[in-house]
Amino acid sequence: MVITIKEDGTRFGARVGAIIYNEDKTKILIENQSNQLYMFPGGRIDIHEDSQNAISRELKEELNIKTDLKPKYIVEMFLKSPKTKYHEIGFYFVTEINEDLVENNFKSLDSDSNFVWVPIQDLDKYNILAKPVKDKVKNNELTDNTLEHIVYREY
Repeated sequence: MVITIKEDGTRFGARVGAIIYNEDKTKILIENQSNQLYMFPGGRIDIHEDSQNAISRELKEELNIKTDLKPKYIVEMFLKSPKTKYHEIGFYFVTEINEDLVENNFKSLDSDSNFVWVPIQDLDKYNILAKPVKDKVKNNELTDNTLEHIVYREY
């Protein structure tokens, strides 16, 4: 059972995401969810599951990959859509893989989404839900191993 709470006009969720670089760190792998909405690969955390196991499970289920993941960001996002205020706590991990392990436009193994490799300099062309993480990647702010806490508010 995933950690998601829904009430009238509001929603809360706990999520994990992976910032996956190619080997020369010029591209990032992102997931096309639908309607031009993109996310970092990952998914919901299950009840009684820690974030490290959740991201490892999600990457195995969706991409059939196993990789060394380092925690980088804990992100509290408060997003507003026309019908819902959404509060999400996200745990984001960093890794790099050989680009050939996931071909461009790879169809997820367990969902309708697909994955694309995007040059870092083109990230602004994509509507990525985790905007504060996208901005950190775009500005090359992932250079050290420090765990960072980010609070991002749209409301």
